[in-house]
Amino acid sequence: MICTVGLICVDIVSFMPEYPTEDSDHRCAEQTWERGGNASNSATVLACMGVPVECLGTLADDKLLKFLQDEMDSFGIKHDNCPIIPCGNGPMSVVVCAKDTGSRTIIHAKGNLPEITLSDIKKLNLKNYTWMHFEGRNELELPKIMQFVKEHNNEESFTRTNLSDVPNYKNTTLPVSLEVELHIENLDKMLPLADVVLVGKDYAKLQGATNGSEAAELMSKRVLPGTVVICPWGDQGASYCVTSVDPKKTDIITQPVYLCENVVDSLGAGDTFNATVIYCLSKGYDVRTSVDYACKVASLKLQIRGLKGLRDLLKHQGKLL
Repeated sequence: MICTVGLICVDIVSFMPEYPTEDSDHRCAEQTWERGGNASNSATVLACMGVPVECLGTLADDKLLKFLQDEMDSFGIKHDNCPIIPCGNGPMSVVVCAKDTGSRTIIHAKGNLPEITLSDIKKLNLKNYTWMHFEGRNELELPKIMQFVKEHNNEESFTRTNLSDVPNYKNTTLPVSLEVELHIENLDKMLPLADVVLVGKDYAKLQGATNGSEAAELMSKRVLPGTVVICPWGDQGASYCVTSVDPKKTDIITQPVYLCENVVDSLGAGDTFNATVIYCLSKGYDVRTSVDYACKVASLKLQIRGLKGLRDLLKHQGKLL
């Protein structure tokens, strides 16, 4: 089972013909309530691919709790280990999707829920999982959580290879991936503990990168040798590398994008990309194949509203690996 750890929230999504002008009154073509959050969305995509998956995040004991639980149940996503916080206010986002450009604008209300803690992770039986994926959002607890998973891996018997060109995720019992979307403290404590680092475009721009290749090169210098670094960059495709002991031998490769002529909804496309990478790597595919397939699936997602139709779309097109 794959476990995604991070945000579970409610998205109120309004589909507009175009982005509204300031101080104006508009009618939307459609409005929906969706379960959102990066970890939550990635869990949905993995479930659409037929993978046993658990989503772990804090939930508020409020009127939206049943909505979120029912949503996860409808996809078969395990959630019984999610802490439920009494008298909490859960996070919510208002999202405006513009039909003319396919853009999505997110206004997020954080709420007052605590993040997942190390004590929450210690309640899990890590032997039940085949992959752990973390949103890089919990700067106080996440380094301790990732260190705990590393210690678990060190205690587990596993046949490792000494070949230098084998990525770290293939050399561990429970591989760990980390999504880096926005700047957070303690990131340099987390990066050496991740086997796969998925770097968001917004974060990479903050570091001075102007494209995916530059982003991959920058991040490759901050992780351990053998780490997979992947940087999706919208219509420029995705750049990736497996870091080497000698930085000069780290090859940055760029996978071209699969163009989508009619962008219907880009909300969740990045989470779809990340989930597909995790799906492929966990199935034993190499990095090149995984990134290529992730670009394909992300392009397919752009053609539909939400994530609910992704399962049928993948099966219909015969795209499941």
